[in-house]
Amino acid sequence: MILVCSFSSPSSSRDGSFNVSLDKGKMITKNSKNILVADDSVFFRIKLSDILVEAGHRVRFARDGKEVINELRIDPNGIDLLILDLQMPNIDGFGVLKWLNENGYRGKFPVLAVTGVYEPTQVIERIKELGATGLITKGFTPEQIIYRVNRLLFPEKTRERIEPRIPISLPVDFSVGDKTYTGYLLNISASGLFLHTRVALLPGTMVRLRFILPGTNRLMDIKGIVRWSTESDKSRTFFGGCGIMFTSISEEDRRILAEFIKKEIKRLGIEEH
Repeated sequence: MILVCSFSSPSSSRDGSFNVSLDKGKMITKNSKNILVADDSVFFRIKLSDILVEAGHRVRFARDGKEVINELRIDPNGIDLLILDLQMPNIDGFGVLKWLNENGYRGKFPVLAVTGVYEPTQVIERIKELGATGLITKGFTPEQIIYRVNRLLFPEKTRERIEPRIPISLPVDFSVGDKTYTGYLLNISASGLFLHTRVALLPGTMVRLRFILPGTNRLMDIKGIVRWSTESDKSRTFFGGCGIMFTSISEEDRRILAEFIKKEIKRLGIEEH
């Protein structure tokens, strides 16, 4: 289970730009940003790097708080986002946050704190006071981390969205003509979703989707049209698929979906600013 907490409107990236692909709901950007991942776990660094690099970002590493501080001293303007483990040797994440405050770096870039040890309720207020932008646990899924990272790196476009979109990892049966396949939903809003699949679905393809939202026993049966696809880049493994806009949804399905999104926004602490 992942807990995502947002404390305040994060500072925008230095150029304030946002690639059109993310405007459409894609999880892959050509507007690459520099992300420093600080964690003493090799496994976690590799896992996170694979996700972030495939999503289009540049990643470098620090094994502890001392290396984070050294990175900042060498290139203070070369970080767009710091992903910071709270428990590390030498100088831990709390110590890094304190150093950022004492040396004029607070607010220069967003800091996403990570914990695999502490209960989030134990540290939320403390890291908020120290200037962290948000907190996640290490049980994240790829779509959850990219959703959170993109919100921090591109806050202006997040606020421009008319409808909130939430991360989700949910199996879905979808039909194209008389053929049925299985894929995964990676995010969803009241008007559309991102379908993760290796099936080639070109823009304009009509799709019928059937899935059950967590906490409900209703089989959602929705029709939609493919608006865009990652078909041009078959190397994508985490985020390959397409964006689908709903064209036919019953009033009851619409109501259930709206309630689910509202509950998830509250549960994940990702209220739109």
